[in-house]
Amino acid sequence: CYRYCKNKPYIKSRYLRGVPDPKIAIFDVGKRSAPTDDFPLCVHLVCGEKQQLGSECMEAGRIVVNKYMFKRAGKDSFHLRIRLHPFHVLRQNKMLSCAGADRLSSGM
Repeated sequence: CYRYCKNKPYIKSRYLRGVPDPKIAIFDVGKRSAPTDDFPLCVHLVCGEKQQLGSECMEAGRIVVNKYMFKRAGKDSFHLRIRLHPFHVLRQNKMLSCAGADRLSSGM
């Protein structure tokens, strides 16, 4: 289970090669060049407990918030900054999606 962090973080280093790049590439959306005084409200999304977040999760959250704010407030009425960076590598089991994958065995 990847929800809670049991051990030390497993980060990308010279010992751990072949790690794919994080899915999230854009950390600032909206009106980036505006000063903070231009916006009447500041909202922080904070989790109350320690959890592990993958880069796919952060990218999905960024897309949802960006679409909602773009529809409701307009393009130049908000600024969203993601201050979290996915340094922790979450390893996943490989899944086969080809024909006959349901008959795959893992031994003799």
